[in-house]
Amino acid sequence: MLVAERLGRRFGSRWLFRNLSFELGPGQVLAVTGSNGSGKSTLLRVIAGLMAPSEGRLERPGGIGYASLDLALYPSLTAQEHLAFSAELQECEARSHELLERVGLLGAGDLPAGRFSTGMRLRLKLALAIQTRPQLLLLDEPTASLDAAGRELVDGIVREQMLHGPVIVATNDPGDLRWATEEMRVGP
Repeated sequence: MLVAERLGRRFGSRWLFRNLSFELGPGQVLAVTGSNGSGKSTLLRVIAGLMAPSEGRLERPGGIGYASLDLALYPSLTAQEHLAFSAELQECEARSHELLERVGLLGAGDLPAGRFSTGMRLRLKLALAIQTRPQLLLLDEPTASLDAAGRELVDGIVREQMLHGPVIVATNDPGDLRWATEEMRVGP
């Protein structure tokens, strides 16, 4: 269960969001919408624990998976090496073959990430996000830069996650709203 009470984040005197309260459990998908710069990505970073809230209280489950366009990959590491390194840091099973097959990168597992297309990098980020079998999955613009097969991949990942935990999707793509059981708009 994820619980947010009167959550807020500001930069200097500018509030991106304030007084956000919600609870999410298994089977629920919260779609966070808003214009560019409205605070969607910042809200996900706060929930992921990558950034502290300026106000409010947050109770989150122990395992969180997070995929975002702006997360960096190591250009010289292969997809398999990324998964092995991540597994070591998170003390979980690497599941490289399984995850690379799941995201459609099995044939590219030995290629350095620096040679990946934007869509391939996003697929690897999705594999890293689900590697620990998270209790909460956070996806920031999950279908951006993906072709039809990639969009189907994200759809499957979201539906699988709903079986055992909530999902939060920050998006401006109306197609991503198909998963939403709840919707929240941030910003003006």
